[in-house]
Amino acid sequence: MSGTLLDLAATYDREASSASRWQTRDERRRNASLFRRMICNRQAADPAQITITMTMLIDIPDRWCRQHGYRAVAGMGGYVIQRDDEAAILATVGDTLLWDGERIGVQRATP
Repeated sequence: MSGTLLDLAATYDREASSASRWQTRDERRRNASLFRRMICNRQAADPAQITITMTMLIDIPDRWCRQHGYRAVAGMGGYVIQRDDEAAILATVGDTLLWDGERIGVQRATP
């Protein structure tokens, strides 16, 4: 289903760029954004894991980490994730964040 929603978002983006009326462009862009948010919310629904993707909105991993008591800061290389005085964790696109009930860990993407 996320492939379908992603396709819909891309379609709405294309339609927005070719629309002649500004109201139509804005409406199409809002719809595309809504479909992307739906995809991201679905990806973040699993409390045990979340995979960071290129299409993921930046606030989604941050929200997922906050639900587990961590802070996540986005940067050029991905996300820096930390809780209290624990060592910082770096997660990049393709990595999966895993919650074991006590801590967040990272399963690295296979190259």
